[in-house]
Amino acid sequence: MKRLLIIIFLLPVALTDCSFLKATTLNPIRLVFIRNGTKPGQVVVKTDEYGLEDLSLGVNIYNGTICIADNELRRVQVVKPKGDVELIIGPMKNVSDKDTNTQKFNFGVIGYIAMDDSMIYIQNKFSHIRDSNTEAMSDNDSIDFSPSYILVFNRSGELQYTLGQKGTPDTPFYHIERLVVDSKGRLFVISRSTDSWSIYRFRGKKRDYFLNLGTLEFRDQEEGNVYEGKIDNIKIFDRGEKMLISVSYYHGLRLKYIKIFEFSIGSGRVERTVMEIPDPKNVLFDIIDDKYIYLWNVSNDEVKFEVSNLDGAIINNVYLNMKYKRNYYTRILLDESGQIYSYHIMGSGIDIVKWE
Repeated sequence: MKRLLIIIFLLPVALTDCSFLKATTLNPIRLVFIRNGTKPGQVVVKTDEYGLEDLSLGVNIYNGTICIADNELRRVQVVKPKGDVELIIGPMKNVSDKDTNTQKFNFGVIGYIAMDDSMIYIQNKFSHIRDSNTEAMSDNDSIDFSPSYILVFNRSGELQYTLGQKGTPDTPFYHIERLVVDSKGRLFVISRSTDSWSIYRFRGKKRDYFLNLGTLEFRDQEEGNVYEGKIDNIKIFDRGEKMLISVSYYHGLRLKYIKIFEFSIGSGRVERTVMEIPDPKNVLFDIIDDKYIYLWNVSNDEVKFEVSNLDGAIINNVYLNMKYKRNYYTRILLDESGQIYSYHIMGSGIDIVKWE
């Protein structure tokens, strides 16, 4: 029996009593509805009597421009906020190039996508190889260790070059957790294995930085107890010189607390502890403008962010008036400016909204 994929990303309660702090409630404004179909500007949502057959699509938003990966049609579409198709990369079956900029390309399995003003970075996997015995930090029940490369296209859809672990094209990546482009146009590939995380940074075709985070040790001792730390998330600063490392500390199998560290890429060391989170429901979601940390948690049916500065002081609570209850899948996105978006997959298509 296939599972119904209903995965809603719900967001945080305060670290302390924050009833006296600023609170903001946001409401959804539809950007575009992408219909289920095969025509340009549409996407294939495969369902059966139980719900989604597979999560075969994804959405990325950069400066209001929407990028949609469709693994049923093996194509990537760049769509403007009102739904006009700016670019299609992939097979051209049933696609006319008269009204749309098109570039023919044969993808394998499309993974993560990142964009900036000049480039589109697309993870291209050879196949699906999953480890169901590994604790996954992604949306799925297992980590996908399929070998993959990063394909770099310009904004006209023309392939510029291909990146592997050391550059062009070289050894493939395995599990990629995230792609990030900093304000200097450098691509970060955040990768992980069963027991470690790695950071790759590329300036064009050349890799100019690599770090295996398995060389760092996170361990606390308190009253004779030893708490082993395990990295659960990494977020890159926009300027690309620092990153936040979120570490969960365990006593045996029991999660005790989470610490967020500020790590300097230049010095290669942890510079300071930004905060300690005693409530394991609160987890690192993102950092915006190199100043504000967004935390989120799963708490009843409420959707809320807790926003703090880099000193760990809570400055706002942001509530999303979430009305999507019957869709198959929901994901919340935060862009480089802190604008909140979400997309909601249902049988008829994808609803993409902006929160204001």
